[in-house]
Amino acid sequence: MLMWKYDMKVDSVLEVTKEDYDSCNTAKPLKQYKDGHTEVHLDKSGPYFFISGAPGNCAKGEKITLVVLSERPSGDGSVAPKASPVSPTAPAPAPHNAAGGLKVASGWFLTAVVIGLAMA
Repeated sequence: MLMWKYDMKVDSVLEVTKEDYDSCNTAKPLKQYKDGHTEVHLDKSGPYFFISGAPGNCAKGEKITLVVLSERPSGDGSVAPKASPVSPTAPAPAPHNAAGGLKVASGWFLTAVVIGLAMA
């Protein structure tokens, strides 16, 4: 699960396509969250792309990419997560604006790999 806390009066969380993530396009999100306390369950393997819904925030770097890996069977038939490093690849976070804005842990600038998702 991924969780954000933010001021719902000035921001939102948008799940978008890779193209909209790259261009910071907020016009047609796949999903939009506006409750100020967003919890997203990562229920499938693959990439997820999230951006801030506040005008201009994505262009300032308020966006995150997550890649979820599924569990892989081990040689003995049991299921074990495949280890993979988490590697931040984006620049250092910009200062958090006092009027609000989205934050994930210490900042939005994060590319992460989530390991061990059980596939149904």
